[in-house]
Amino acid sequence: MIRKQQHRLGSGAVVVGMWLASSFLAIPPAVAFMRPPSSYFLLPPESTDAKHHDPPPAYNSHIFFDPFQRNRLVLNGKSDSEVEGGMILAKNNYLLNMAFSSLDDKDKYDTVLTGLCAKVIDEGASSANQGLIDPIRLLEEMNSSRIVAGPRGIISLIDATALTSDARIMAKVLSLAIGNGAISNYGSLQGTIDPIPQTSNSFTFGSNKKNQIDRMNNLPAVPDDDRATEVTQAITFTTVVGSCLALNIFGGLFGLDDLTPWTNLILGIAVTTFFVDNFFDVIVMGGSAVAKMNEDKLPEGAKNMNAPNKHDMPFGIGTGSITGSIFRGLSRLFSVNTERDCQCEAAAVFAAYSLGLPCFAFQPNALEGAALVVDSMKEPNNPDNIKTKGKLDNLASDVGLLKVLIWLMAPVAMEISKYPQLISSDPREAAGFLQRLAEKSRSLQSQELCDALPEDDAQIDQYLRWALAEADRLLRNNRKTVDTLSEALAGGAATVGDCVAVLEAW
Repeated sequence: MIRKQQHRLGSGAVVVGMWLASSFLAIPPAVAFMRPPSSYFLLPPESTDAKHHDPPPAYNSHIFFDPFQRNRLVLNGKSDSEVEGGMILAKNNYLLNMAFSSLDDKDKYDTVLTGLCAKVIDEGASSANQGLIDPIRLLEEMNSSRIVAGPRGIISLIDATALTSDARIMAKVLSLAIGNGAISNYGSLQGTIDPIPQTSNSFTFGSNKKNQIDRMNNLPAVPDDDRATEVTQAITFTTVVGSCLALNIFGGLFGLDDLTPWTNLILGIAVTTFFVDNFFDVIVMGGSAVAKMNEDKLPEGAKNMNAPNKHDMPFGIGTGSITGSIFRGLSRLFSVNTERDCQCEAAAVFAAYSLGLPCFAFQPNALEGAALVVDSMKEPNNPDNIKTKGKLDNLASDVGLLKVLIWLMAPVAMEISKYPQLISSDPREAAGFLQRLAEKSRSLQSQELCDALPEDDAQIDQYLRWALAEADRLLRNNRKTVDTLSEALAGGAATVGDCVAVLEAW
């Protein structure tokens, strides 16, 4: 899901952008707001060559541009040097027009691009697809004129594109930005990813190098995540203990004193379970020491008894699994760590951008990953010959699936490198991604997708472990950039365009 944008370009910027666009196209400001697009300058009121239109109250009816001197303003038949009072000039944007005319072509294009994108952002996601036509065409014109777009215009364009939640439109914009020379780091780290090594004749990934296979065999397992069970146990525990305490305190007010023995029994069991589960070894050692000190006083039958092994205890009590699961569930319910969340989001955005995936979900998920792969297998659909959608690299391959898996595993790799428990990230998304694609390959009857997918559970485990290791290596090798991006996200106002600015070191 794309985080809701909180862009700083308001409606005022839209008006300025539209006015600047009109000036750039040699259309005076009054015309841009008052006349049809076919009008190129205002005629004076006494002219008989055109029908007189009363201007809106916000504009002076006697202001027009001399068509033979583009930058010369005429007011009431007088030149600008003859006009008295700066308020008239400011009111009719004369100073702004003069300032804009002094800009070079690069700044003019950037200003117009920023204004057009601000209009798209202000109108919202519902009309973003249609609204991006003009900004994309403008960027294409800049490319043909070899005018490099500035950071301000690219940031605005990417923010406007993010509103569409369309990977193909984002791919089109990023492709144009690369051709323009405005960005250079998108997809720059694809070559640093090692393919999964081939471990059998049926395993089609990668090479057969012994060191890669050894690395595969020595990789740690993907962390387990059973958050549903943990949260359920935590809720059950707090409900039962809370109810017992409430009955002990307030039961007398409602005539429920008869329940007090039962509530005390339940509380006693809970406390005993807590100590036995967490201090089993201490209790056993202490009991053994006391028994040895009083061995002569023990009955004959008790002298030969051995302490129980905690692994043989029912329900895993003594291993810390019961209380550990409850505490993990409680931490999921009540802990809020913005810094931790931003670190995971930064890892996901960095992985997607550096690997050339046109998706900037701050919290990647299996559904979005599967949709991206399936969409990449289709040809772009541009209605009415409006080419706002670009072509995606086909991800239905071993390399493509690995890139998406690294993107899904990047938040997991970031979190386990800093914390003992996974809360903000979810390793199950990667496995769910492969499962969704397996189901989709059967419905699509796609042989290329079937060939790229793992054949059994053992290969699925290899895919996941390798993707997690590659994600960890990618993040460790670029720790400084990821940390900077995390700090930007922690500010709470960073947009997708702001993230790209950090990744491009603007």
